[in-house]
Formats: sequence, structure tokens, C-alpha cells
Amino acid sequence: MAAATLTSLGITSAPAQATSRTARWSVTHTRAFDAAELGASRLSGAPAPTRRLHLTVALEPRHHAAEHRAMRAIYTPGSASFHRFLTPRRWNARYAPSSARVSAVREYLASRGLRHLHVSGNRMLVTGTATTAQAERAFHTSLARFTLRGQTFIANTQPARVPRALAGTLSAVLGLNTVRLPTPRPATHTAAAGSPDPFVLLPPKRFRRTYATSGTATGRHTTIAVLTQGSMRHVVPDLRTAEAKYHLPRVKVTRVRVGPQSHDTAGLDEWDMDTQTSTAMAPHVRRLLLYSVGSLTDSAIVPAFAAFVSQNRATAMSASIGGCDLGPYFDGSMLVTDELLVQGAMQGQTLFASSGDNGSGCAYGASVGVPTEPPGTNWPASSAYATAVGGTSLVVDSTGARARDPIAGTPMEYGWAGSGGGISEVENPGFWTADTDPGYNAELVSGGRAVPDISLDADPNVATAAAVWVKGQKQGIGGTSLSSPLMLGGWARLQSGHHRRLGLASIALYRLYDKVNPALASGVPAPNPEPVPGLTDIVVGTNGHYLDTPGYDEVTGLGAPVFSVLNRRLH
Repeated sequence: MAAATLTSLGITSAPAQATSRTARWSVTHTRAFDAAELGASRLSGAPAPTRRLHLTVALEPRHHAAEHRAMRAIYTPGSASFHRFLTPRRWNARYAPSSARVSAVREYLASRGLRHLHVSGNRMLVTGTATTAQAERAFHTSLARFTLRGQTFIANTQPARVPRALAGTLSAVLGLNTVRLPTPRPATHTAAAGSPDPFVLLPPKRFRRTYATSGTATGRHTTIAVLTQGSMRHVVPDLRTAEAKYHLPRVKVTRVRVGPQSHDTAGLDEWDMDTQTSTAMAPHVRRLLLYSVGSLTDSAIVPAFAAFVSQNRATAMSASIGGCDLGPYFDGSMLVTDELLVQGAMQGQTLFASSGDNGSGCAYGASVGVPTEPPGTNWPASSAYATAVGGTSLVVDSTGARARDPIAGTPMEYGWAGSGGGISEVENPGFWTADTDPGYNAELVSGGRAVPDISLDADPNVATAAAVWVKGQKQGIGGTSLSSPLMLGGWARLQSGHHRRLGLASIALYRLYDKVNPALASGVPAPNPEPVPGLTDIVVGTNGHYLDTPGYDEVTGLGAPVFSVLNRRLH
């Protein structure tokens, strides 16, 4: 992303300095809500002063620069610490905020009326509740009511501030902005007259043949996780139905409740698909954890990521959620999530995230399966430390075997029009994508994070949908909400076969790609990229603003996985 574009968005690398009017306060990374930039309308009347908010206050890790150097060493072959992953206890001892700093934050919050304070296991977050009036006083800001795409919410019209004594300790305040991410709506198959079901409705276990899991471990030594929201009343019964119908073993399931819960069932088909497809790909996983939140607000989602990394019970998680980058950027949750996922990477964990179903457009509203405006990438997939999973249009037979182009002889898998992808306006790439990122400049890091990283089947209509059981009924559904848990299950198999020593998936995949296609000396990706063993390069398709091309592209990333080959190539 050109520097001029960043400037036009009002984006800086650090919070602005406090003005003389607020000299006793320090600005955090929670910026003022920019209604004009996001297309929101301000409503008349202030929010009720007694309205209760659920807040998540983020702290800075200790030794920030040293932490990032250590993370890089963990992923540098030949380093003394290569793949020597940390435990949460060791990470806390080296990098977690000190107990004294946490106590200072807790004391301050309590003195301003916040209640039900809870500290995350890695001491990076303090959650609690406050009224709008208490929140305004505690963080020297003001709140107003807005509407966007039919959703009414409140947001801060000034940056969140903290007393100067907490500067460098408290980094962001989540929950002042109550906008919700769109409820996941997996793309549903609509059968055309005379359309043969074997080509459009595939039991999830048959994707094992599609993506060549034969000869890999079945996931027995790996625990996986799925981020869920709302009621789980039907999710496990539907999983049991799918296991019985498709003759799969019963996976052990544990629900981990994070924060306030709800009885919302709007995303049921999403959580059904996530749980059924991931475990069908890896039928013998040690356990499936459901990290459940009550709402799809940033202040609820980020604590779930914190629980995932601080507990370190699961090697990988799938999050089939997403919304336009600018919202999480302005409220600070993008920065906080990056910090949390750095810890996860140092512990060898991976967050797989759906890149979105609106093509090169970002998701302000429903997933539609075609390119939309405005252009942009979606958080959390856009996090440099997440592995973003895009979507393909896949043609297979009833066994899951790929059809082949009768002329070229190549697999009939193409870039899906709805595959979320592009260049993030606000997230920089990780060091491991420097050789592939189309917007990266070796001398001036002027390019944004390119999305996605990898892609699997997502198109439920042109070619192949997954057969998922929802409230006891079979449905054909897809979207990148399908591709992400498919990748989660495949990765669980690889991790089990490698004693859970592969680490962050995106780093492992890009390292494999870069061995075959190293960048030129100027940092420009190599022209005419060569095929990479273990990755099926997708070269036909578009998601609106971008085209599938040989090598990395912003429609399908590095391509589609061939797990049996990756199993031999990754180390």
C-alpha cells in the first residue's frame, strides 16, 4: 500500500501525542471511530449513561522488541532456537506484563467503577463491565450512537486515553465500539434442475481424497479448536449425526466458555460446518475445543484468542468470521490480536481464518459469494500472524477424486469469485511473506499484508458443496467458512505426523514456496514462478479486482494443499 494512501486514511504508526488540553492523559491505540471513512451515520441523542458495556483492556507485553527477535529465531532454520517452541509458562516469565503492572491497571479500573474484573492467563487482557458514563470518565473519551448497514451501535468519538502513569502499560480499550462483525452465513447450495448430487454435495470425509491425505497421520496426537458464538445446543448433536451417517469415530468435544454467553442460534450452520468438516478431515483428533463467545464484537472475540494461546491446549484453531479491516484497526483489536498471535506462534500454534466470501470486497454485511464493494481485506484473516484461507471452485466426482481438464490435463480447481483477497490497507506483512507479497518493497516497507495464504474448496454452486447436518437435516453449504476448517483438519494430520513441531502454518508453507521461488535481490517476487511440490497452483479465476496467476496471487494465495506431499516436504 502506497504511503500516500495510508496518509489519506489518517493512519500513523503510533498514537498521536496528547494535546495540552489532555496533558495528564496518554493516547492509546484505540483511535476515534471514523464514521466518514467507514460510511456510518451518527444518530441524534447520546447513549444512555447507565448502559452497561463489556470492556477488554489490553496491556503491552514486556520486552516487545526482544520478543519479536525471539519469534524470528524460532522460525529461522539453523538458529539454536529453531522450532524450540515455548510453553505458556515460559512465555509469561519472559514477556507477559509484570504482576505489578497488571495490579496497577486493575486498581485504576476498579477506582473508576469497573466491575467483574478478570485477568487473562497470559496477563495481556483485563476484562470487566462499566456503564457508558464510567467508560467515558475512565478513558477520557466520549461515546455516540451510529448506524451502519442497518446496525445501530455506539462508538467513541475521541481516542481512548489513560493517565500518563499507565502510558506504555495499557495499549488499547476494546468495547467502547459495539459494532458487530457480520453473522457468518455459509454459502448454501441451490441445486439446478437435473444437477447430479455427486458433483455438488460431497460428504466432508471425501475431501480427504481431493486433497490427498493418504499416508498422513489421522490427527490422533493433535487437539484442534473452533471459534463459535451463541448457543451450542444443536452443534454437538449434529456432529454426532454426521459421525453416524458417515461412519466416523466420535470425537471428544469440550466447550470453553469465554466471557458472557448468549442463546443466539443465527450462526448454527456455520458452527455445524466447522466442527463436522474439520473432524471429518482428521477423524482421530485427540479433542475438539469449542471456544464460545456471546457476541461477535471485538471485545468478545479477542479474549477468545487470548484463551486459545494462553491455555495452549489446541495446536490450531479455525475462525470462520470476518469484517472489514478498518473497524478493528481503529478500535485497536487488530493490534491486540497480532500481539496475542505472536505468543501463539512462539508456542507453535496456528489460527486459520476465512478470508471472506465477497471476493476483493470486504464484509460490512452478508457474505454473497461474488465480488462486492468496498474493496478490502477482512480481519482476523488479514493479521500477519494468522493463516488466511481463501476459496476455490472445485470439480470432483462422487468419491472426491478431482476431475481433470480434458485438454490441459490439470486438476479442475479454479479461483472462486467470492474468495476474499487483496492487499490490506492497515496490516503489514510478516517477515516470511517478503519474497511473495506483491506489495512488499525491500527498502521501504510500503506494502500491506496480502491475503489469502492458501485456498481450498468454497464454491457451493458451480462445482462442489459439503454435505453438512444442521438440526438433523442434510444441507449443501460452502464458502471460505468451509475451506478454513478443511485446512484445520488437514493441518492437524500433518502436525500429528510431525510431533506438533511444524509451528505456524503460514511460515511453513511460505518457506516451502520460497525455496523454489526465491525473490530477486530487489525484493521483487521472482518472475515465472515454478510449481511447488505440495501446492496445486491455481492459475484460472478472479475475485473481482485480482486474477489468478502462476505463483502467489490475491485470489487463492499459494494455491491448494496436497497434504501427502506436504507431509514429506515440511520439516
